[in-house]
Amino acid sequence: MNSIHSVAIFFIMLLAFALPTDGAVEIAGMSLVKIAGLMGFGLMAVLIMMGAGLHAVPAFHSAVLLYVAWVVLSYTWSEMPVPYETSQAVSSEQALKSNLYILMISLLLFQLVNTQGDMQKLYAALVLGSFWLIYLMVKDYQIGGNTVRQEIKQFDANEVSVKLAMVLPLAIYLVTQTKQWWWRLLGVAYIPAAAFTILITGSRTGSVVMVLGLAGFLPTILRSGLMGKAASILVVVVALIGIANVIPAKTIERIFSTGKEISSGTLNERSVIWANAYEEWEESPIYGHGLGSFRRIINSYNIDYTAHNSFVAITAEQGIIGAVLYGTVIIFAFVSVWRLSGDERWLLLLMLLIMVIGQMSLTLQDRMYIWFSYSLAVLNLYIKNKLENTKDINRVSIKV
Repeated sequence: MNSIHSVAIFFIMLLAFALPTDGAVEIAGMSLVKIAGLMGFGLMAVLIMMGAGLHAVPAFHSAVLLYVAWVVLSYTWSEMPVPYETSQAVSSEQALKSNLYILMISLLLFQLVNTQGDMQKLYAALVLGSFWLIYLMVKDYQIGGNTVRQEIKQFDANEVSVKLAMVLPLAIYLVTQTKQWWWRLLGVAYIPAAAFTILITGSRTGSVVMVLGLAGFLPTILRSGLMGKAASILVVVVALIGIANVIPAKTIERIFSTGKEISSGTLNERSVIWANAYEEWEESPIYGHGLGSFRRIINSYNIDYTAHNSFVAITAEQGIIGAVLYGTVIIFAFVSVWRLSGDERWLLLLMLLIMVIGQMSLTLQDRMYIWFSYSLAVLNLYIKNKLENTKDINRVSIKV
């Protein structure tokens, strides 16, 4: 059983590694994420049949199951039951598969990741996978060019920035909370590379969540002495000078237009989309228009965009019921993190905040890395509670 569990752990690490670049590598027509996920799920089933037992957090997994069940059920009244004729839309069938995958991933982690050491390896796998994404983004980037934002085929620049920012608190965890020098070195290398890549995307959302991610250093800085605080200020100044020299002025101008766009702009037409989506939602407020229907209902306004907001998309497609169920999953994740202690709580709170803020301008509710982050948050508390229970049992045994 131990050997099967070790192989399963390998595939869950491979899954974490492949998540940031999902779709970049395919084998026999399947992405590396799906191959690793299916292999891990199959080995998990074998372990359960061999008596390993089924592990879950009842409240969290019930919320996930109810949300996915409601989304799948909404397929039956979807206004887009067949592939829609646009290159950017996702068919209802594909949306159906995506939601089944997120249910699988929320179960998989709890069956295979059992220790704090496994968690650290999972963080490291995500950091390494994000490094691959950074490489794909920067390999053709020309310093001193005049491009407003760096983009590559298959990857949306805004979404790339959110993915990289999500991993920043985990990299900071490796730097500040682990004892092994190789984990620390990995985290130290990732942080400036990720920050640079986020900035060259020119993503305003990415810049906001990047700052949140880097705020993971705040507890460490506050605990440091005068020299530590002075060194931190020096690092920031040097970083700003470096940014000014290697990132085009047009990119910097775009990033700094965030405040103006929020106060007096349309957020790149997002506010227009949301206003029209609200009108359509009023026609079916409880149940919504069904799975994958957003592009169909919004097309009547001559708009060919996604919702650019996960919460708007869910409310339009699955109605108030879907929005409440999705919100419940997020609340459970936040509550679980809040029950942790020390820097770990702060870092995971930042990770969740990045995920929520990222979804306020992007449609990401069916992305596996989003649900991976929710599951990671709850899994941390689950492992800590299990360790505490084990210690209590051992104390009782010693006394007896």
